[in-house]
Amino acid sequence: MQIRWDEIPAEGIFFRIEDGGWVPRDEVVCQAPPLCTVSLKKEAGRVLFAGTLHLSVVLDCDRCLDSFVYALAEEFEVVFEMLAKEEEAGIAAEHCCKSSELDVVFLAEPVVDVFSVLVQQLYLALPEKRLCSDKCLGLCPECGVNLNRCPCDCTQGTGASPFQILAKLKVQ
Repeated sequence: MQIRWDEIPAEGIFFRIEDGGWVPRDEVVCQAPPLCTVSLKKEAGRVLFAGTLHLSVVLDCDRCLDSFVYALAEEFEVVFEMLAKEEEAGIAAEHCCKSSELDVVFLAEPVVDVFSVLVQQLYLALPEKRLCSDKCLGLCPECGVNLNRCPCDCTQGTGASPFQILAKLKVQ
């Protein structure tokens, strides 16, 4: 869904997106249809894009490899601004960002791709370390059994430690 800047009225636009057509199905599995609210407002030559994401995604735990549902509720804001004509010609030129530009997305044409922004915000909201719980025990490094489901019969901890030599250096 693309919205041109000239289509945004002075009071702004507010709408809800209740279908998951924008979700990249080959990378993210949703448990239920997502609910997104989006508002766009023009302000001093910029477009302020604010919204919320509410969806439940199915992730794989990084420790035990089991699937779990992660409830995502995220608020976001993005500021869009047009590139100046002289900047368009020298896009490849070096540019030192000011602190006021760090939260701004510069566009070559006055069109906001709503679904693209939602996908970006979805990826930003996903956890970096995906754990089914904080107390996840993971897999046994010897036999590979999921330690959350049952203990294993491996003889963990009986092997020689590479740090045993350091015990001899300890001053008594």
